[in-house]
Parts: sequence; structure tokens; C-alpha cells
Amino acid sequence: MKHRFLPGLLLPLFWLGLATRMPAAAPQESVFPKSQLRPGMHGLTYTVLQGSKIEPLQTEILGIAKDFVGPGLDLIIAKLVDSKTATTGAVHGMSGSPLYIDGKLVGALSRRIASFEKDGHCGFTPIEDMLRVEQEPAPEPAHPLPTQLRDAWHWAGPLPLRGAALRADYLGIPLSVGGLNPKVVSRFLESLGLRGTPMLAVPGGGTTTVAGGGSALEPGAPLAAVMMTGDINISGTGTLTWRNGNRVLAFGHPMFGFGKSDLPMAAAEVVTTVPSYETPYKLTNVGRVIGTILEDRLSAIGGEVGQMPKLASYRIERSHRGRPLPPLQGEFVSHPLLTPLLVNLAMGQIFSATDSFGRSFTLSVDGLVHFRNLPSLHLQGIYSGEDGDLVSAILEMVQPLQLLFQQPWVEPVVESLELKTASTEEETNWGIERASVDNPRSPPGGTIWVNVVLQERHGRRLARRVPLRLPPGLHDQPVAIRIASGHALDMRALLRKVPSAESAEELIALLNDQHPNDTLYVQAITESSGLVSEASDLPALPPTVRATLSPSTSSKQAAPWNELVWSEQSLSLPGVVNGEQLVRIDVR
Repeated sequence: MKHRFLPGLLLPLFWLGLATRMPAAAPQESVFPKSQLRPGMHGLTYTVLQGSKIEPLQTEILGIAKDFVGPGLDLIIAKLVDSKTATTGAVHGMSGSPLYIDGKLVGALSRRIASFEKDGHCGFTPIEDMLRVEQEPAPEPAHPLPTQLRDAWHWAGPLPLRGAALRADYLGIPLSVGGLNPKVVSRFLESLGLRGTPMLAVPGGGTTTVAGGGSALEPGAPLAAVMMTGDINISGTGTLTWRNGNRVLAFGHPMFGFGKSDLPMAAAEVVTTVPSYETPYKLTNVGRVIGTILEDRLSAIGGEVGQMPKLASYRIERSHRGRPLPPLQGEFVSHPLLTPLLVNLAMGQIFSATDSFGRSFTLSVDGLVHFRNLPSLHLQGIYSGEDGDLVSAILEMVQPLQLLFQQPWVEPVVESLELKTASTEEETNWGIERASVDNPRSPPGGTIWVNVVLQERHGRRLARRVPLRLPPGLHDQPVAIRIASGHALDMRALLRKVPSAESAEELIALLNDQHPNDTLYVQAITESSGLVSEASDLPALPPTVRATLSPSTSSKQAAPWNELVWSEQSLSLPGVVNGEQLVRIDVR
């Protein structure tokens, strides 16, 4: 028999009867099969709208969309008909809210069918599909990547768009980074290939003490996937669907779609449910880590309360305009796609979510990323610009770490991050406006005086004279005087050397050998046949040696390198320098 709305005073009594039949946990025998669902049936969807109180939301079944998710994977179409959600419908953060009929678990709220309308249409993932996540076998041992992939890999290539295959109609998982503008968070997600995931950048709270911790987790309670804890908190929050002992299922859709996972799990509290026609969401605070998310699948995430993940530590010492600020410390996830994102978000928070941040900035970073299975990576540099340049500056700052996680030989496992950062509220960006020499001819062993005029972005000029001594062995040939920033030299070296790297260790050595980007370099260079092999320059090689190092029968030949640096001088500048110019001279 189909249930129908009851008129008058009988309606509250009907919903109250359903509410009293919700179990504290839902073992498999309490499942309501989707095959028994009929349009017009009514049930209750449980979720938290504020604080930690789980509330029932009146829900009407409309039907089943066959193969909506995939072959054999249906979606239950329903409608929230509760006054508490009349102005919002299903909100982001409700992912995983369990639907019960007659005290039996039907499925998890997972989609908001209408984008702007407030009529409450939504989709539920059947619990039968979610329970299959519990049966996923253990992962097979990892195998080395094939040689063909190593040959095809290129350092400048983008990260794989893991989120691009995920559906756009999922209810979002509010990703909160305390104090950081959601638009900035979205730019980082997009730049690192995570735009298509259900993660939705929203203003967020921080950490708190959630009463009961793991013991308070029951169907309908908020559940957070934690990526960074401590003084910087980064997490995404949805809702718990099912619990059997310490095993849990949540969300009703993927988080990132990683498959086997190892992310911290925490209880949370809802500060409020923010109404919006476009993007209603739950504003949350997150509690301490109480378990681990072990599966990140199409139909659900699954995990275990009490099993604690291994996390990396961070400590960041800070100063602003020479004044020390309190250090920041805590833990974060080591993951090929997430770690660069987390470090980017942490840097964004450090440099912008503070009263010390102004319209203009100059930032410096110096520190180490320590790995359990690789040598340490050195992060260093100085960056400057205006507020619109901040994201680009941070992406450049973290680029060596992102590049290391892209290499195909071994997955880095981060053990700790130790950084020192400094900032001011002034921009100091210098470009090379023009360069010249006193005399375009020089004898072997002579000294060339190089004149450089640097232009600051906002009008100031800086003139410098740099002496460059030429070696006695350089004669009877044209010579180029290169005037270049450290950044320009590094980009040239990376493009040249990274494709010839043969291991993660070689790549780290290359990334650690970087020029300061507040320094100008003046070099005397000539053309000279050579090679780049195993991430090293081998200039001025005889033809027989070149043929030996790069035989035509090899599947991977060394790249040609036709440049020889004879001498070099450097000049420190009061800020970031960019650009490159060449001046030709004759040595006779």
C-alpha cells in the first residue's frame, strides 16, 4: 500500500512514528531493498543542521532512475518535503545522510537534482551498493611503472585530472581552510587537477572538541575527512550513513575517487546550515582524529573507527617585517595528489589569513621536506607582487614538491615539513630593461664591463656595472654575454635536464640545485656540441664520446646540449629579479 500525506494533526504523529523506529546502527539485515521501493512511500532522512543533534527530515520517494550512476547502479529519486529544508533543499555537507523507511536503511543522500530550485528534489545511493565497498579486496602489491611511461613523462606536464571522471551532480563535500578565501582554495584545486572532485571550497571553522568523539558517531552525524590538523586545519565534511561496530560508510559518493585510501577520519559539529539558492552548505568545526578512511569508491567512502593513519608532521616558523610570529605546527597527509595541495593551502593561509597581509607583498621561504624513502627536498626562494599575484607565487614556491610527486619511479612518503617564512608588505620586482657592454671587442683573458638597467614594476630604476673576466683560452670566436635571473636559468636547466633523469634521487638533486631568484647572473657562453645525460650537462664532447653516450640503437638517447659557460658573475639585488637578455661580443 502506498503511504499518502495525512491531513491535519495526524501528519506530525505519522512522522513521529517513523522517527522512533530509527536504529542506532544499521546492520545488513536492517536494509530496505530498493526493489521494494514504490513512488509515494515516505521515510525520514537523518542529518545534523546545527550542533550535534541529529534531526529527521520528511522525505518522499519519487522513483528509481535505472543505471543512473553506471551499469547496474541505480539512483533513488526522492524529495525532501520537510519545513526545515524548505528554503535550501539538500545542502552541501548532507552527503551520506541516511534515509530510513519503517526503521530500515534505504540509502544515503548523495545528489542535489535541482541546482537553484528549492523544491527538494534529490538523489540517494542505495545502501546495497554502498555495502559492496565493505567487500573490496586488499590492494595488490605495487609494481614498478613500465619504461615506456618513464620515457613519456615530462616535467612540465599537468597532473592527471583525477576528478574529471567524477560526476558534476554530487552534493559537495565542504572543504574548509580556516581564514582562506574560498575563491583562492578553488584556484589551487583547479591548478592541481582536482577541480572535478566533489570538494567544494567554503568558508570554514577550525578544530574543536566534539562530545563523545568516535563513540558519538552514529548514522546522521557529521563525519570529516581530515587532511591537515593542528594550527592549520584542512578538512572536508559529509555525513555518516552506516555503522557496524567500528566499521563505517559515509557520503554515498566518492570524495576524490582514490580507491584504496589512508585518510584521517574525525567527528565534527555543525556551526550552522548556511541557506543559499546557489550553494547552501554546512559550516563545520572538526574534532580530533578518531579513525581512518580506507576506501574512496564510487558509491561511498568506508573506514574504521580506532584505526589511526600515519601522518607527516609540519613546523613552520614565521616572521613579518622582521618581527617573529608564533610558529605553526601539526600533522598532514602524505599523498601524491593531496600533499602539494595541502602545502599550497597552508602557504596561502600563512601569508594571507592574517592582519599583517597587505595589498603588496614580498615573501621568502627556506626549509626542507623530509621523506621516509628519499633524500630531503629543499624549498627556497623569494617571491613578490600584489594580492592578485599571491596564488601564482605560492604555486611557484611549491612547484618542486609538486614535480617530485609527478615522477614515475617511486611514491614519496613525507615524514616532516620544516619551513621558515618571512614576509613584508612591499613589492620588490625587478625586470631587466636593457643591457650593454663598454666595448664589443675584447682580448683573451680581458675583462668585459657589463652595464645593466633594471626596471621596477612601479617605476624605479636601478643601474649596475658588473665586471666579467674572460678566460685566456677563449679566443677567435663570437661570444654571447647572457644577463639572466636565477629563475630564468633554473627554467632553462629544468627543461633541459629533467627529461633525462633516471630516478627520483636524481630529480631531487636537480631540484635542490637551484639559483636564488633575488640574484642576477652574468655569463660568457659559446656554442659547443655536448649532451645532457642523467640530469647532467656534458658540454664540449668529441664526436666519438657523444656517439658512445647516445647510441642510435638506444630507446632513450641523451639530448643534445650546444652551450658552454666559460665564466660567470652574480649580483644580489634588493628583491625578485626576472628576465634574460643577450649581448654579442668578439674575442680576438
